[in-house]
Amino acid sequence: MTLTPLPLITALARSGALDRAWALFEEGGYLAAADNAAALAVKGRLLKDRGLKAQGAARRDLFAQSAAAYAAADVLTPAPYLLINVATLAFLSGDKARGADLARAVLSRLDDGGAIAETPYWLGATRAEALLLLGEAARADASLASAIAHAPDSWADHASTLKQFGLILAESGASAEWLTAHRPPLSAHFAGHLGVSGPGAVRLAKELSGLFRDHRIGFAFGALAAGADIIIAEAALLAGVELHVILPVRRALYLTQSVLPYEDDWLPRFEHCINGATSVSEISPIDGAFEPLTIALAGDVAMGSTVLHARMLETSACQIIVADDGGGHYGNGLHTARDAARWAARGHPQFVLKHPRTAEISASGNGPVEQPAPTRRIAAMLHTLISGTDSLKDEQWALLEQHVTAPLRAVAEGLDGAAFFQQGFNAGQSLAFDLVESALSAALALMDYFAAIDLPSLGLPKTLSLTIGGHYDIIHSTTSSDGKAGAVFGASVNIASEIAQRAHPGSICVTENFATALAFLTERDIRTELIGDHVCQDQKTSLRLFAVMKG
Repeated sequence: MTLTPLPLITALARSGALDRAWALFEEGGYLAAADNAAALAVKGRLLKDRGLKAQGAARRDLFAQSAAAYAAADVLTPAPYLLINVATLAFLSGDKARGADLARAVLSRLDDGGAIAETPYWLGATRAEALLLLGEAARADASLASAIAHAPDSWADHASTLKQFGLILAESGASAEWLTAHRPPLSAHFAGHLGVSGPGAVRLAKELSGLFRDHRIGFAFGALAAGADIIIAEAALLAGVELHVILPVRRALYLTQSVLPYEDDWLPRFEHCINGATSVSEISPIDGAFEPLTIALAGDVAMGSTVLHARMLETSACQIIVADDGGGHYGNGLHTARDAARWAARGHPQFVLKHPRTAEISASGNGPVEQPAPTRRIAAMLHTLISGTDSLKDEQWALLEQHVTAPLRAVAEGLDGAAFFQQGFNAGQSLAFDLVESALSAALALMDYFAAIDLPSLGLPKTLSLTIGGHYDIIHSTTSSDGKAGAVFGASVNIASEIAQRAHPGSICVTENFATALAFLTERDIRTELIGDHVCQDQKTSLRLFAVMKG
């Protein structure tokens, strides 16, 4: 038997394929590896992850088992990060006295003067965690502040610490309010109308400067159309805010539609913002005439990126809207009003700055509602694939179809918010939904159904797993006589299929478009975790991929 490397097992756990990760851990003989510190640490990680998904007595028992695994690893290779995990997991398992004793041992190890191969941030954070386990919140507060001062921009590390502290405080029944001062700055989505120039632009820039400062906004996500967008982005860069530009279409086309038709100075200002941005994304490959669906899709992705970024950093999200003085709270700007209304409906904080239009704009900015191309629609696409079929014998394929593949197709057909397109094939199916929430519900339902199948009792290998790829984009579809899509086509249709074939078996793996829209548009208890980048088969498109799992 070929052993699965421990880093791959950890990667599977991170991707949400926890059951498969545990199965491979067992099959690799790692459970019996009492003299392998790395295996014991991974065992502790897997048991902790399982505990976080459990409730009540099962949760506490898994935390206790995790603590034991980390403790065994620490005996073999003593390290503060191992021992603090033992202490915290003992505490979370309900053994607070042992947790406190181990926390004191952690502090002694930190203070004994020996060399520890760890960064100043993690040494300080470990000390703060030990103090928190001892109920010394004030000292923990000071130690965490000192740790953050050593690595002020290590937002992901801060978030990991804050999440761990939140678990401890929840178990203690103590207030977590004091953690607010240590949370990263807010993430903000921004949007506004095109018609801003002259003295009004100067006033707006000054108002934005105060907004970024007073509300401690550190990250900004939005487009760069001439007018309010660029003014907001300039103010963000001037305030030291990390700028993430999200363009609806490729840069050259965006310039011709949203920058070049306006005053000459907008182009160099656009380039200044692009050059100062931390990231630049181009959401749709659509070319040619203006397509309003690209603005809607980019708006969902930008708002979702803001919310997802805030969640990943254990902080909060807000929105900055520059609205004209037209009718309604959000003025006459069609796309700005759409984003603002959708944001408000989610209940996140919102700042609306009213500034009248002081410049001429093109028809696409403030004209009648634009109509998308007849066959185009925004869709959330899923591709399901049963992994591990390479080893099936010929007679097992009939069993797979009867007991697994066909029932999975029936599950998808019977869901509320059913797919407008569904097509089955050898060991899976392709689905397309109008709503990303519907696609999520389908993915989770299919995963739950598959997990409940007793494969060995059906004569099928237990190594089979269901893998799902997801993508959110603009596609083309035709309509059949029954009102359903007769066909779906376009450059983005095959992306979900490609992802499912590349994803970790047993996981739900989605593109950044899907993950960000999901973060914004659903209130389900789910979490997403960045997996990495994937270069598509065309060797031109690179996608950031995320795992989606139940919270």
